[in-house]
Amino acid sequence: MRRPKIDEYPPFHGTYIQALPAKGTAQSLLKKTWKETQQLIGSLPEMQGDFAYEEGKWTVKQLLIHLIDAERVFAHRVLWFMRNDRVNLPGFNQDFWMEFADVSNRTIKDLMKEFKAVRDNTLFLLNQCSEEQSKQMGSAGNWKSSVRAYFFIIIGHHIHHLEVFKARYLPALEV
Repeated sequence: MRRPKIDEYPPFHGTYIQALPAKGTAQSLLKKTWKETQQLIGSLPEMQGDFAYEEGKWTVKQLLIHLIDAERVFAHRVLWFMRNDRVNLPGFNQDFWMEFADVSNRTIKDLMKEFKAVRDNTLFLLNQCSEEQSKQMGSAGNWKSSVRAYFFIIIGHHIHHLEVFKARYLPALEV
């Protein structure tokens, strides 16, 4: 699957597309980012799940649920657009979602298991997507995007948050 052209995604998703490494297929990058997440976050002690690097920032567990939620939303858009549904999808506001994302009774291990299931689902969608389907466009939040753009947005979004985790969480967790 080719990478999306600049006119295949909203400008605000450009950050995620630009975060992508120069080389790598959607499949290899989905697998690589999952493996890196397992190594970085999956190995943390449970007591660090409620750690936030700064007041008002997400905890490790909240970061995980955000990654899970966003990938689910983006993968839903992939399926919707692959099936060429003509109904426009709504946008979603991550801050509103986080107000109701209760992770107080969740563990890092449990969230990682759920994230793995979501990632596996994304890979199943990718494996059934033809090159022709990957070019199909749909609308979410009144913004046009292609199927392939959303596969790469999922990856870029994940990479973005891994970089934040490495830069902001890890140094404080190692203290």
